[in-house]
Amino acid sequence: MSSYDLLANFGHLLLIINCILFLKSYRNYSTAFKIFAFYLATILFIQLTSKYLRSYKIPNLYLSHYYFIGQFLFLSFFFKQLLQHAFYKKMITFVLIIVLSMLAIYYSLYPSAYYSFSIFEIVITSVPLILYSLLFFIQKIANGNNKFNYIVSGFFLYILCSTLLFTAGNIEADIKRIVWYTNVCLYIVYQLLTFTEWYTHFRKSATPS
Repeated sequence: MSSYDLLANFGHLLLIINCILFLKSYRNYSTAFKIFAFYLATILFIQLTSKYLRSYKIPNLYLSHYYFIGQFLFLSFFFKQLLQHAFYKKMITFVLIIVLSMLAIYYSLYPSAYYSFSIFEIVITSVPLILYSLLFFIQKIANGNNKFNYIVSGFFLYILCSTLLFTAGNIEADIKRIVWYTNVCLYIVYQLLTFTEWYTHFRKSATPS
């Protein structure tokens, strides 16, 4: 087993732990917490299914669409709960409609893209989430509320690298290898920060937040 596989498996283990912790106590907290808990469960299911198919050398690239679109949907609703300004909430709804419409048109015109990575899909589902993360940080400076700060910080770092990785195109093999390792390491950081969020703010059942 390669060092990359070891890192990837460690990331999966952290995701499993976080999924159990968040689902175990999701009834005690806010809608944002519940959405994130089910996001973790969905991503875990997709990743484990992909890993299973790959172990039997069964094509699994089509699962990437469920990953990116699922992530976009769950986290759009997640940020809609976190961002307090009415304009931001309306903007997220508008972007949801536009992005899903564009994807529907794209796959109706290029159905073969379903069986491969789609850079178009990755960009239009990732860039809005990066923007929402930045808006969250701006809001945090204004109101000083630290809830979900660890999660959003970890996700922001991870999705920036992930978007770079999948849109890099034909770069040198050595550089691409470094980017892949950086991506999986940042995914581990993301999951560690997610655990830190749970441990810091949600480990003890308290007033719903």
